[in-house]
Amino acid sequence: MTGVAEIPSLVGREVRGIVPFSSRSFALSFAGTPRAFLWVHLERKTAWFALAPDLPTEPDPRGSRFVPMETALRRAQVVEARARESGGLDLRFDTGGEEQRGVHLAITAEGPRVNLSLMTEPAGTVLWAFHREELRETLERVAAPPHGLTAPELPLGYRPPLVQDATLEPARGALRARIEAAFAAEFRSEIQRVLGSAERTLQRRAAAAEEDKRSAQAMQLDRRRGEILLANFGKIRRGASRVGLPDPFADSHRATIEIALDPALSPDENAARLFQRAKKGERGERLADERLAETRQSLSALTELRREAPTLSPREALVRIASFLNDAKIESGARGDVRATHLGRKAVAAPRAGRPGRGTPGAHKSLRPRTYVTKDGWEVWVGRSNTDNDLITHRLSNPHDYWFHVVGAPGSHVILRRPTRNSIPKQTTLVEAAQIAAFFSKARKQTRVPVIYTERKFVSKPRRGKPGQAICTRERELIVRPLKPGTHPAA
Repeated sequence: MTGVAEIPSLVGREVRGIVPFSSRSFALSFAGTPRAFLWVHLERKTAWFALAPDLPTEPDPRGSRFVPMETALRRAQVVEARARESGGLDLRFDTGGEEQRGVHLAITAEGPRVNLSLMTEPAGTVLWAFHREELRETLERVAAPPHGLTAPELPLGYRPPLVQDATLEPARGALRARIEAAFAAEFRSEIQRVLGSAERTLQRRAAAAEEDKRSAQAMQLDRRRGEILLANFGKIRRGASRVGLPDPFADSHRATIEIALDPALSPDENAARLFQRAKKGERGERLADERLAETRQSLSALTELRREAPTLSPREALVRIASFLNDAKIESGARGDVRATHLGRKAVAAPRAGRPGRGTPGAHKSLRPRTYVTKDGWEVWVGRSNTDNDLITHRLSNPHDYWFHVVGAPGSHVILRRPTRNSIPKQTTLVEAAQIAAFFSKARKQTRVPVIYTERKFVSKPRRGKPGQAICTRERELIVRPLKPGTHPAA
């Protein structure tokens, strides 16, 4: 049997908590005097531990990945602490509970890599482990060793895992340097990852703003088309879908321009639509310029932050990065509570209403969106209020769903759900969704209502915008008659 050496200074002490240093380094803090900390640092093939009266370095300001282990060990009392002569460490704790008699913390080198595990006793349930899969294989091999088989032949140059006790100097000083270096490398890599992701986001924003600016400038050319229509009013046949007219704005006096018309509208109404579209293009170009200037300013701030980050302390760097991401309106985490409502891409249906009595007292939770089904089976969501409009547009819908809204009048946001990303609705389905949007608007009493639609990914909320406000790009327009849905709303 392998010999063991007892560590009497830890027996009887209570665990105060776990101090993290990196994803592979931490210290167990024990109550009592003199102060005692157990440093632990793991690499692929080697692990180190050391009993010391102080911490090796400052705690990790990013937070701890050892919360499950700390929850099980907090206020637990050490009943046995043994360091194996062949390498390894065993700590047994009494948690004081009735159902769970104790827990066992072990640093071992029995598998292909060093491992740290926390298990219950006597049940042997694994509460936490660095390499859970390898721990399972090791436990199975120890519990049922193969009979009549010799150890497999090891490859040339194989280095077995090793656990080292670094309590004494100078080994403790070397371990302190390893822990500091591991944190510095991890922190530098994470900062580069976060800033690189922010830079890609801002570059995409700048490219999108430039594309929107080009589209808006193209829309402004409709002002010329509108003026040409008014100048040739008598030459246009009512009911025509296209017309070719002389272009006075061209370099050649013989040049002509072909203009698409709505057959249901008169020439002056078609001209009014073109002027309205040109005005929208002017407004769109102004907004695109503002977005582009703001994005370029954020890119400049990002360049400055990249230069300053290495000179800041880790805590100051995190504060500066968080402030930058907030100013640049870049979300650093998941959008919304995915586990509770299955938002974004994970949404496969409208969320169910919350159960009564759940949640914070006085908090308002939106109900299930008003839902209809088109004649060919496509699902349509209709917002019940401005808050509900924000919910279905910016939280519940997928990026490739279709978004509908009436032009020039207040109304509900309408979402046409796409079963899959590549599903293409029929024209009749788009018209039916547009009719629903026209019906749930202030223009429902008109006979012909313009409704715009686009993919939801081209819909955004203006900065500091009120609930229900939205800005869309790359939209198309349908002229429809408001029609109450023939399908009964879903319950």
